[in-house]
Amino acid sequence: MRFTQGLARHKIALLACGAVLCLLVALFGLSVTGIFKLPFLENAVSFVITPVQGWISDAYISIRSNAEKKSTIAELNEQISMLTERNRQLEATVSQMSELQKENERMRGLLGVTEVTPDVQYIAASVVAKEPGGWFATFTVDRGEKDGVRKDAPVLNDQGLVGRVMNVTEHTATILSIIDSRAAVAGMVERTRDNGVCHGSLYVNSSDEMMRMNYLPTGSELNTGDRVITSGLDGIYPKGLFIGTVRSISRQEGEDDRYVVLTTAVDFAHIEDVLIMITQEGP
Repeated sequence: MRFTQGLARHKIALLACGAVLCLLVALFGLSVTGIFKLPFLENAVSFVITPVQGWISDAYISIRSNAEKKSTIAELNEQISMLTERNRQLEATVSQMSELQKENERMRGLLGVTEVTPDVQYIAASVVAKEPGGWFATFTVDRGEKDGVRKDAPVLNDQGLVGRVMNVTEHTATILSIIDSRAAVAGMVERTRDNGVCHGSLYVNSSDEMMRMNYLPTGSELNTGDRVITSGLDGIYPKGLFIGTVRSISRQEGEDDRYVVLTTAVDFAHIEDVLIMITQEGP
């Protein structure tokens, strides 16, 4: 019985609250339309609604700001990706241009050699392989018999004498450098005109010696810095090719024992392009 009475009271209270709420909404509507003013009601409603409106407005602004930030970040990431790719392309272009410039400089150097010796014909070749190690003692170039390369043909670059053709195939040639221990070149001291034989001594003598000149006359007065050129007496290399300069002189008295250490004209740690002299094919 009490439960039924309690439930009836709740229903009456809910109906009363609903009626009051409807009345307030109706009065507020009349107040808004201007039929009559109820300041206390407007203030009360405003007191309730204003914070809600502020919260909704703040929430909207926050959501919109986050959306704009996400959009901006996405656009920035896209621009960064585009700029990164563009930078990579520019770096590749600069690298290619740098390589082309270096190649052009090498070609100009080789062209200078051909201009100095216009009566000699050359075949330009590029290095395509070399033996392991830091030195170009032997290496392979991309020209062969089909291009006119012959065995024992002298090889040089814009710095000086490189070596000779050791083996040749139809499309390639193997070059034996003058620093190889198997190499020998008839040389002459340009200033004194003293003759000797230049031997490759890489890995044979002192670790920093790549070439020695032996069999010099006992009374020859050599100085460090003297230029050594080919004498042409070995029948392979023509006279006048730059071999290197005198770096040090041994103090041996005997002609067979006396030698000088040469600093080669060519940088045998860095060879990329060479000139091969065109020679007549042997019988």
